[in-house]
Amino acid sequence: MDAIKKKMQAMKMEKDAALVRADEAESKEREVQTRLASVEEELRDTQKKMVQTENNLDEIQEKLANVTTQLEEKDKKAAEAEAEVASINRRIVLVEEELQRTEERLKVATEKLEEATSQIDDTERARREMEARSFQVEEKANSVEEQLKEAQALAEEADRKYDEVARKLAMVEADLERELRKGLKPERTRSSNLRRSCEWWETT
Repeated sequence: MDAIKKKMQAMKMEKDAALVRADEAESKEREVQTRLASVEEELRDTQKKMVQTENNLDEIQEKLANVTTQLEEKDKKAAEAEAEVASINRRIVLVEEELQRTEERLKVATEKLEEATSQIDDTERARREMEARSFQVEEKANSVEEQLKEAQALAEEADRKYDEVARKLAMVEADLERELRKGLKPERTRSSNLRRSCEWWETT
């Protein structure tokens, strides 16, 4: 009987221990279920955030594509502008060179006019006018192409003035030659000088 009682007590103790373990297991299961529910909630939140992040990423990528396109267009326009600036600079150099040559021609023509028409008031006024116009060309260079046109016009005017002076000198020489034929010898030296001046003008 004692053995049976002991066995019954042992079985009861084992039962109680099993119930305790069962309670603990249920408690742990509830904790696990609670934690699992929390993890699932966090997972759902994370998935929502991932979806939102993907949507944001799509928007950002779209914006980036737009910005990249705009940047490429601006780069293209900048390159075109730089090419245009380079072309304008080349044109400026060419026009400045042409203007310099024209100014040199004007200078030579002015010197010739000064030497050949030192006593002709009208020609002197024309020379001063050309110098004033040349100064205006230099000071008012707002348009390079316009400068070239004005300089060319000045050069043509100088050539015309030169031809006019040459014709006048030829007429003077012819008059002096006629006077020499009439016997006015004192004027011979002046006629020779004028003849040499005209010949020098024609060879330059």
